[in-house]
Amino acid sequence: MTDKQYIDAIHDGHFLYWGMLGKLRGIINHKDDNLRWLTGDVCFNYYCDAADVENVIKRMETDEIPKTLSFYINNNGDDLIKSFRVSGRFKDCMQTTGMAHELLDVVLPRPDKRLNLFRVREITQLKMAGSILNAAFDYRLFSFGHYVEMFENDRQFFYLAEYDGLPVGVCMAQHGECFVNISWVGVLPGYRKLGIAGYLIQMAERDGIKSGKTIGVLGALPGAVGAYHRVGYKNYCMTTVLELV
Repeated sequence: MTDKQYIDAIHDGHFLYWGMLGKLRGIINHKDDNLRWLTGDVCFNYYCDAADVENVIKRMETDEIPKTLSFYINNNGDDLIKSFRVSGRFKDCMQTTGMAHELLDVVLPRPDKRLNLFRVREITQLKMAGSILNAAFDYRLFSFGHYVEMFENDRQFFYLAEYDGLPVGVCMAQHGECFVNISWVGVLPGYRKLGIAGYLIQMAERDGIKSGKTIGVLGALPGAVGAYHRVGYKNYCMTTVLELV
């Protein structure tokens, strides 16, 4: 597969994720000729696809669009973000790495015998998954009702890890046209660095392979990139967020 195919899948996975959030939390996905942005009660993030610095700043100042800009930086992206940085009106806010790899149906190493992995199929398991996610990320992601809505989506899946019989890790996967989008990989403190996140991701990927998906994609915060490398993911683009000051 080409780098462009991977980057396109990363982009599609990003908007699949935000489309899901929009349905749950009233986020509106706007788009005009050059710009794409999100408004709602979860994220006021902003996606830019072409440089028009003065016009973008004016629209931000009048609250027509949010005051954050999210850029995908790949081979040709640096000039785009530079045009905003040199204006002196923005500060760097956050950066994540767009990662992907080809899904291969390989035999996984046998995990620690104390580790049990399974796809969430019952409401009681879903309650455990939601509690772990809220604890792992140290804030309440969603209400249980929202988790139920996601659970009822036939292209969205949760995976749960138990260690010594205790629920300790979760990840979520969404199935796009040709890809599996991995997100919300969370493991409780005290159970990290045991490879649990990697096993959860690989389980989600195997279900994707069974459904004919060929690419795995995810967005990684700086501290998680190394863990995703260990399960085969490679860096293909950066997402850099600037905020108007």
